[in-house]
Amino acid sequence: MEIYRCYEVLGLNPGATQKEIRQAYRRLVLKYHPDRNQDKEGDRFKMITEAYLALRTALPEETRNPRAFSDLYPEEAAAWFEDAENMRARRQYAEAAVLYDRVTSSLPRYERAWLQKGACLDALKRHDEALACYGRALEINPESMGAWNLRGICLSDLKRYEEALDSFEAAIERSPVHGEVWNLRGVCLYNLKRYDEALESFDRAIKLDSALVTAWKNKGSLLLQRGQKEEGRRCIEEALRLLG
Repeated sequence: MEIYRCYEVLGLNPGATQKEIRQAYRRLVLKYHPDRNQDKEGDRFKMITEAYLALRTALPEETRNPRAFSDLYPEEAAAWFEDAENMRARRQYAEAAVLYDRVTSSLPRYERAWLQKGACLDALKRHDEALACYGRALEINPESMGAWNLRGICLSDLKRYEEALDSFEAAIERSPVHGEVWNLRGVCLYNLKRYDEALESFDRAIKLDSALVTAWKNKGSLLLQRGQKEEGRRCIEEALRLLG
């Protein structure tokens, strides 16, 4: 898109300041964002975004800031999300969940807000509500490894191990390099009494992350249970060594 056309789309005069460009974009986002105009104005919103990004790129390097959440979404939603993140970091899960709920009401297709809200609800043991959040995130992005993993953790907390296993395997299918997910898969298999598969999963977790204490501990406990005492003790000792 040519620069003069970018200014026109945002309703600005050529030479507008960075602040004026940002304010115009935010104003138009509030009006035309697809979350507020489903199935309408999609092309208009895309044009507005392209114009904004083109003008941001065209600015001199010293006056250009990295794109932030608040540049792309309604300003009040950005503030709610930031406050929610701070509360979650302080383990104020109930208060954070309320703010994430405001964000998802304003921007119902913002995947990360659904995931964070679900994590808070899970911490509060409101597991069914958490599962609903992860379900919404997966509707938005079925390829989200994080959503599949968090869903698996929640189902494990409910002792719904077959369903949890399906979720962990979906997470692994999308990104097989996370040792913690293999470890959680192993725990499900252990609880389902599929011990050989559980051991293979713990081994895979350790291969991917040799400092993963829980995987060493889980492997050691399983080996001790199976009578492989010497190897089991070595694994437990390694877990203790890693804990320092």
